[in-house]
Amino acid sequence: MHAISKEYENKKGWDFMNESREASMSGAGRVLIALLAGIAVVLGIWGGYTYWRNVQYRRTMEYGYRRAVQEASENLSNISTDLIKGMYAGTPAQLSQISAKLWKEAASAKSAISVLPVAELHLDKTNEFLSQVGDYAMYLSRKSSNGQSLTLEERQNFQRMREYADRLSDAVDDLEDSLERGDITFGEIERIVAQGQDYDNLDEEMPSIVTNTSLDAMEGGFSAYPSLIYDGPFSDHIMDRTPVITKNSAVIDSDQAREIARKTVGEGVNIQYMREENSNLPCYVFYSDDCSVAISKYGGQVCYVIYPEPEDIPVRMTPKQAIAAGQSYLQRLGISSMRETYYEIDDGMMTINFAYETDNVTCYTDLIKVDVSLSDGKVYMFDARGYLVNHQERNLGVPALTVEQAQQAVSSQLTVENTRLALIPTEGQNEVLCWEFTCTGTAGDHVLVYVNANNSAEEKILILIEDEDSVLTK
Repeated sequence: MHAISKEYENKKGWDFMNESREASMSGAGRVLIALLAGIAVVLGIWGGYTYWRNVQYRRTMEYGYRRAVQEASENLSNISTDLIKGMYAGTPAQLSQISAKLWKEAASAKSAISVLPVAELHLDKTNEFLSQVGDYAMYLSRKSSNGQSLTLEERQNFQRMREYADRLSDAVDDLEDSLERGDITFGEIERIVAQGQDYDNLDEEMPSIVTNTSLDAMEGGFSAYPSLIYDGPFSDHIMDRTPVITKNSAVIDSDQAREIARKTVGEGVNIQYMREENSNLPCYVFYSDDCSVAISKYGGQVCYVIYPEPEDIPVRMTPKQAIAAGQSYLQRLGISSMRETYYEIDDGMMTINFAYETDNVTCYTDLIKVDVSLSDGKVYMFDARGYLVNHQERNLGVPALTVEQAQQAVSSQLTVENTRLALIPTEGQNEVLCWEFTCTGTAGDHVLVYVNANNSAEEKILILIEDEDSVLTK
C-alpha cells in the first residue's frame, strides 16, 4: 500500500512538471504571437504612413505642376495680346513699352515651363519661340527708337507670331481641361517617359491630349482668355491711392454709419454692426441676413453693398434694360453723370462698369461696378471704392491737340471708327487727358488707342473684344 502510494505521488509530480512546462511554453508562445502581432501592426502603420506620405508628396508635386501650367498660361496669354498691340503701335515709346513687356513675359513663361516634368517630350520649340519673341520685340524697339520706321514685313512678323501663339493655345486649353478632369496627370506622363518609350509611339499610352500632335501644338503659346477688367481698363493702381473724395471729410461714428446703411438697403432691414475695415478707404461694415454694407468713416459714403446671388437666374431682360436698371440704382443713391463702359454676363448676372463723365470726357479713373440680375433688374452688388478713391472736381481745360493732330500718332495699320476724349490713369498713379480712338485693324481686330491730347504720346493700346455676352478689353 505504501509502495502504491509512493508511485502515485511520483506520477503526480511528473504530471505537475509536465503541466508546468506546457503552461510555460504556452505563455511564451502567447508572448511571441503578441510580439509578432505588435510588429505587424507597427509595420502596417508605418507602411500606411509611408504610403500616405508618398500620396501627399505626389499630390503636392501635381499641384505644383498645375500651378506652373497656369502661370505659364497667363504669361503666354499676355504675349499673344501684346503681339497684337505691337502690330498697331504707332510711336517708338509705345513700341518700347510693349517690347519690354513681351521680353519679361517670355522669360516668366520659360521659367514656369522649365518646372514641368516634360523635358524628354521635346518642348524645345516652345523655348525657342519664347526666346525669339522677346529678342525680336527688343530689336524692333531699338530700331524704332533710332528713328527708323518698321517695314511692312516686320509688322507682318508680329502677325505671324501672334497666329502661331493662338494656334498653339488650343492644345494647352485641352491639357488644362484634362488635368482638371483627372483624365491625365503629370505622374502618368513621367511614368511613360521613364519607360524610355519612343516619342512617336506615345499615342498608344496617353490620351490624345499629350500625344505628339498636341505637344507640337503646345510649342508656341498657351490659352488667350479675355477677361473683364472689373475696375476699369487702366486700373492696376486704382485702389493704391489715398481717397480724394473723403480726405477732407469729417469722421462719423458707427451709429451714424448704421443709419446711412439702413437708408441704403431699406428701412425694414435689421442692420447689425460687424467690424471696421482699415484700408486706404476705412469703413464701418454692417450686415443683415440678406446683405452686407460698408460705409466710409470719413464723410459717410456708401463704399459697397453685397447681396448673396441666387442660383439659376432666368434671363428675362436685355443688356440695355439691365444697364438702365443699374443707372436707376446709382441715381437712387445720389450718383449722377455716370456712363456705362464695359460689361460681362455670367449665369444670368450682368457686371457693368460705370465711368464718370464730365464735359464729354469719360473719366476711366472714376469707376463704379454694379451686378444686375437679368431676371428682374435687381442690383446684387454695388462697389464704388474706385470712384471714391479717384473722383474729384477737375479743370481739364481745352486739349492742346485737335483730334486730327492726335490721330497722326495712330498706326497706319488701323482705321479709326470713332473718337472721344478720355481721362486715364498712368502707371505712376497720375491722370492724363487723351483722345480715345476706336479702330479696326488690318487683321480685323477692334483696337482702342489712347493718344495724349497735349503732346501726341501714344499712352495705351487695348484690344476690344465684343460678343453677345460681353464687351471686354485686354
